[in-house]
Amino acid sequence: MANLMAFSSFLLSLQKSITKNTENTSVWQKTFRKYKAIMENAENNLGIQKKLFHEIQKNIPKHRTLVDIISEVLHIGSDAAYNRIRCDKLLNIEEASTLCKHFRIPFDLSTGAGSMSHFDCTYRPIDLSMPGEYLNYMFALSGNIEKLRAAGDSEMLMSATDIPVFHLLSQKELTLFKLYTWTHSIYDYKDSLEDFMREVETPELLNCYQKIKREYELTPSTEIWTANTINTTLMLINYYLDIYVFPNKDLPLLLCRQVLNILDKLEKWAENGSKGESKTPLQLFVSEMELENTYVLMRHSGRTNCLVKLFTINSLNISDAEFCRETERWLIKLAKRSIPLCGGSEKERIKFFNTQRERVRYLIEKISGSF
Repeated sequence: MANLMAFSSFLLSLQKSITKNTENTSVWQKTFRKYKAIMENAENNLGIQKKLFHEIQKNIPKHRTLVDIISEVLHIGSDAAYNRIRCDKLLNIEEASTLCKHFRIPFDLSTGAGSMSHFDCTYRPIDLSMPGEYLNYMFALSGNIEKLRAAGDSEMLMSATDIPVFHLLSQKELTLFKLYTWTHSIYDYKDSLEDFMREVETPELLNCYQKIKREYELTPSTEIWTANTINTTLMLINYYLDIYVFPNKDLPLLLCRQVLNILDKLEKWAENGSKGESKTPLQLFVSEMELENTYVLMRHSGRTNCLVKLFTINSLNISDAEFCRETERWLIKLAKRSIPLCGGSEKERIKFFNTQRERVRYLIEKISGSF
């Protein structure tokens, strides 16, 4: 900054020289325009650098200082970090790139080309024609949940337009059925449901399911369901019943029983206000408003990232700080406007779960009469 002020003084003296000297005025003016452009570019770079550090400041844990984290990420001393934060020294392209990558800030924002109206996200396409594709996706999800839980002060907030994957994974056949319906609709899978289940089911995948389920049960969560959260799953079972995918009633009846298993377990957890054998805190709400999508917000160590459901099983992974803050505010306000089902809310809890079970039993009756 001091260098920029000195350069500004130099420009002023240069401009005075131009007014005093009438000889070679065009040369003097060309020189002045050249150095003025250099100064304006430096000022622009300083503005971008200030904006970058402002975004980084919003992403760091409250118990850490900006200078310590910059020193750590760039592998420089505290004085060098202070110089960059105060904009006494401009970041070079490698340093700016390193900071953007570490804090998941769009690089075009740091170069001045972008704005906070757009951001980067992570998306992993799942093509089940490629061996191991789905398993790799689940391993990535498992890794995210494990890191979240290991942080110690972790928490999950979610809205559920469909049964969340964390609840599905305890019911193997129901999980694989949901995967089959997605594969059938997106990739025109031609083999039977039974063949698909035999192809996909592996010990590695089932172990991964159990690991995700275990990590979820050890992570405190706030969940907002609706009266129609299970409907998507029931409608899928009903649809594949109507197009004669099931050779007999055994599998569709099993799928319905597994939906009931999920409801039974969730009701018990809601009554206790905790989940799993470890009695991890759980808050469950039912929204009287229909939700537009399923969001899973993960908070840990002052940082957040958000999974936004895409299609039946996939999702976008977004770590943009502003998007996560806005999503968090929305989820918190939504919970306040929703009906609590935990603890002493016995009447509302019984009413909600009995209504859900009636829908499943209606489908069970239809299945039983179809064969």
